[in-house]
Amino acid sequence: MAHSHSPGESLRDYFTEQLLGIMVCAGLGFVAVRMYTNGMLNFILAKPFHMPVLLGGLAVLIVIVLLRSIAVWREAGAFQAPAYDGPECSPQHVHDLTCNHGDSYPGQTDEDGEHTHSHDMTWMFVTMLILVIPITLFVIGMPNSSMARLAAIAEAKLDGRNSPAEESLGGPNLKEEAKGATVESEEKQSDGSSVRILKAASGLRFRETVPVSGEPKYALIAGTGSEMRFSDLNDAAFNEDKRKSLEGQTAIIEGRFKRLGDKEFTLFRQKRTCCAADSVTLKVRIVVPQALNNINPYDWVQAKGQIQFIKLPGGKAGAETYIPVIMVADITDVSTPQPTNEYED
Repeated sequence: MAHSHSPGESLRDYFTEQLLGIMVCAGLGFVAVRMYTNGMLNFILAKPFHMPVLLGGLAVLIVIVLLRSIAVWREAGAFQAPAYDGPECSPQHVHDLTCNHGDSYPGQTDEDGEHTHSHDMTWMFVTMLILVIPITLFVIGMPNSSMARLAAIAEAKLDGRNSPAEESLGGPNLKEEAKGATVESEEKQSDGSSVRILKAASGLRFRETVPVSGEPKYALIAGTGSEMRFSDLNDAAFNEDKRKSLEGQTAIIEGRFKRLGDKEFTLFRQKRTCCAADSVTLKVRIVVPQALNNINPYDWVQAKGQIQFIKLPGGKAGAETYIPVIMVADITDVSTPQPTNEYED
């Protein structure tokens, strides 16, 4: 059954919808590009997905926004063009569907003359409000490091409830390690004492100071070190060849702090496959020579020390379980820098 509405009102609604759609798409494309350039994607996505976000944002800006803007501009020009003659047309006449020009006007059909109700724009505005949410979050600074920190801590707490309680294991006994260790160098001191640099079978390098009288003293040697990934250390714990190749090397590692004892704590970090929702907690045990009391739970901590893999007690018969441990030579090798990236991709 034929029905009618106001053509002028329909045109107004149509162009309003088109303009709002272009504006929202432009905002979404800009947000995607800007999040790539300012590093905000680090808080929500793994690095392999950063480039697709950038390319998607550029595609929205070029294909949807630019080309659609040109199309709407030309379409609006067609409605304004004085292409029809008639007694009611003047130089200032604006052509629309109310003109009595028959079917020759662009977009006009046989039913348009009897179509006189207006369209409800409510759902269009609701749709636009939903699409504006990501833009609004970006404007107020989300996602950010605080949000990523809270997510990482919540994930670590959940992982802690689902895992056996961690117990302090302590580090290797350097006096025992010195037995059968290789002597790399030896030097006599002016006071009659001697200093030897030893390398144990486990790969640990440490200093043995033998006084003229009394018991020898032992101290780990801090190397230069290089940044190490949590995943590399955790993977090596299950591979004997990798354990042997890494033991004794000096590693620098960063993560969130969880205390286990005065001289022992865990650093943890989240690993993502895609986004924060699929993250898992990776842990590395840290052992320090002196009590550490000036760091709060979940502070971001950097530690430098020699890598060891300690066998966990109470394993199943025939199965050996190792965990990575960083042996810190000096308390000054533990610091609290600003966080870089909560996640390890």
